[in-house]
Amino acid sequence: MKYRQMLVDESKWNIKCPYKMEPEYITVHNTANDASAENEVKYMISNNNEVSFHYAVDDKEAVQGILTDRNTWNAGDGANGTGNRKSIAVEICYSKSGGDRFIRAEKNAAIVVADLLKGWDLGLDRVRKHQDWNGKYCPHRTLDMGWERFMDMVKLAYNGSNSNENGSSNTNTPTVQKNIEQVAYDVINGKYGNNPERRQKLEAEGYDYNKVQTKVNEILDGQNSMTKKLAVGSKVKINSSASTYATGEKIPNIYKNKTYTVQQLHKNGDKVLIKELYSWVFIKDITVL
Repeated sequence: MKYRQMLVDESKWNIKCPYKMEPEYITVHNTANDASAENEVKYMISNNNEVSFHYAVDDKEAVQGILTDRNTWNAGDGANGTGNRKSIAVEICYSKSGGDRFIRAEKNAAIVVADLLKGWDLGLDRVRKHQDWNGKYCPHRTLDMGWERFMDMVKLAYNGSNSNENGSSNTNTPTVQKNIEQVAYDVINGKYGNNPERRQKLEAEGYDYNKVQTKVNEILDGQNSMTKKLAVGSKVKINSSASTYATGEKIPNIYKNKTYTVQQLHKNGDKVLIKELYSWVFIKDITVL
């Protein structure tokens, strides 16, 4: 089995995955038809329906359609439901007809679920059925064949035995993919070094170097423009879209969209110290008033 990406265009994020997400669960689905993983994802990212998922898995591969740090509309539990807002959705293909293809797809899906749990530092108790969120009988064929049977396969893969149907070890595990903007900030902060090392590292992790570099340039241009407006004593607000302080801690909603004073500009030019909170906030997450 192999992993690959066929990501929805950012222009459709407002339809398919409008919210940032830190996953807390993995939700398992059956597709209820007989399309391949590629075709499932291709259809999902091409239409304008508010229905979406992160991975489709068939007997040969796992295809990712949406980044795992974005939400999807997969669980039917409402706009703020935990299934929709806090879980990675994995669709198992070929469940309409079943048979050998479905059995192989299900085994591959167990590996994908285990890899995602480990990638996000989640335990086995964080696996959910679609049924758990809204009562729908899904994953229908997996439930017919026995949920505990499927979870036994997940446990086996989670604990280190992730052989595929041919008996070979699955080494092509998924990287927990960030969106292009997050990767661009990693580049700016030096995580990927300089070229040619930068290009090699980014491409090894599955990112499009040219797209990342374009975003880096956009951010730096924006920071330079913003920095010219900023000074010690400037009045700013923390944007509602801001998720974390520069130190990594979450920014509580009660601190957003309020007026603060800049106490210090960081020498790197990418963040400011907020006087009232005594916390560093990225320039991208503030608006000068």
